[in-house]
Amino acid sequence: MLSCSEVTHFMNLPKRAVSAMEWRPGITSRNDAQWWKWDCAIEVEGSVPESARIVVQWRPAVGAAAEKIYCALLYRTKRIYAVDFDPDGRHTNKIGTGRKYFRVTIGPGTHEHFWTEQGDGYAEPIQPDFGSLALLFEYFCTGVNLSVDGGFLAPPSVQLDLGI
Repeated sequence: MLSCSEVTHFMNLPKRAVSAMEWRPGITSRNDAQWWKWDCAIEVEGSVPESARIVVQWRPAVGAAAEKIYCALLYRTKRIYAVDFDPDGRHTNKIGTGRKYFRVTIGPGTHEHFWTEQGDGYAEPIQPDFGSLALLFEYFCTGVNLSVDGGFLAPPSVQLDLGI
């Protein structure tokens, strides 16, 4: 398992996305086709490690469900840091012994995930909420020391099929 010191070292290294942001359909199931995704390799210290990626997923507001966006940094295929904008969702911290929100349910609202010695799954609320997805993405990029050529690209305008 990754140690917190390994994760901290990796997060502090300057990173660059190998391509500009480009949204693609991120279908997670036949019943949930409205998700969009940007999954991108990153360059770190002149190389592109196979086990490190940036993954951003977005879903527009659907019915009574609010818009959502998740930004994550994966290292050695583990989600070591993430920022989640989920106005309707709650998160319960089952790991994170000794941390402020251990065994606490947070939300609804924006929160960030941190790696702990017990792994992924610990989150803390972010206050205040961001005024735009672009500002939230900028916060994420700052947190992981990431540059993205062209910056944030707004998600596509989505018109859902009514199935008529």
